[in-house]
Amino acid sequence: MRISVMYSTMIVDDLTESVRFYRDVLGFREGYHVDLPVGAITIMESPGGASVELIEAKQFPTGLYSVGCDVDDLDEAISHLERSGFSVQGEAVSTTVGRQVFVLDPSGNRLCLIEHSEDYRNKYMA
Repeated sequence: MRISVMYSTMIVDDLTESVRFYRDVLGFREGYHVDLPVGAITIMESPGGASVELIEAKQFPTGLYSVGCDVDDLDEAISHLERSGFSVQGEAVSTTVGRQVFVLDPSGNRLCLIEHSEDYRNKYMA
């Protein structure tokens, strides 16, 4: 089983302003952008390889939302967590990028475990 941190997800007030900050001030590269019915997402890639997922969606409070972790087998990761005494929050759900579930670390910080689809891996992770 492999679990690796891919990005931190932040809910922002103004996506354009936030993209400008990460790109022009911090030197991140603008990755892909997705418009959603409830807002929009832009991935900002740091020179070191980690990314920040910026989401503008008014239904969520501004701030750190979760740490996104890629897993090679979501069902195995869920079983491992449960054997280790941690419960996932809800059921695994299908998304436009694969399947995901949330789990809280011992301090209550939210991790999003994502088993990315093959199409997503080929397009964005190759």
